[in-house]
Amino acid sequence: MNDAAPTIPRSRKEASLDELIELAQHYRHQGKTIVWTNGCFEILHAGHIDFLVKASRLADVFIVGVNSDASVTKVKGEGHPLTQEAERLLVLSAVECIDHITVFDQPDCTELLQALQPDVYAKGFHHLHGGLDEGERDIIEQSGGCIALIAGDVTKSTSAIMERIRRG
Repeated sequence: MNDAAPTIPRSRKEASLDELIELAQHYRHQGKTIVWTNGCFEILHAGHIDFLVKASRLADVFIVGVNSDASVTKVKGEGHPLTQEAERLLVLSAVECIDHITVFDQPDCTELLQALQPDVYAKGFHHLHGGLDEGERDIIEQSGGCIALIAGDVTKSTSAIMERIRRG
């Protein structure tokens, strides 16, 4: 018996940065607007889904950046990610409101924001007080985009789920 994990096929929603740049140009030519968000999405939960649905309503096309396994470890520390990149992509690809998904290796998404220049950068409301990367903010503001802070239920987070699991 083969103990190797099965290969998870690439979803049709997954795209490289180069593919996304072409798609963004195509969408803009059609007069469509683009919203971008990003995250680790280690355990996809109701809080994520609520956020993703709200963010998707802010523009015509919704692109989600997913931290690679290596960047999740850089951002969150040892023991992360809780689920592997391919699994996180598979789960996110099933979320109807997402049009495209891409993976990035950096701890922030400045490179992707610079390349794509989305009309809207959606982040969770908890980023209001010092949690938004200044480089990311500068890129959005310089390109004429806006930042949308979306409120959510703080009890519906990966951290809250992990704490409930620890407590039993």
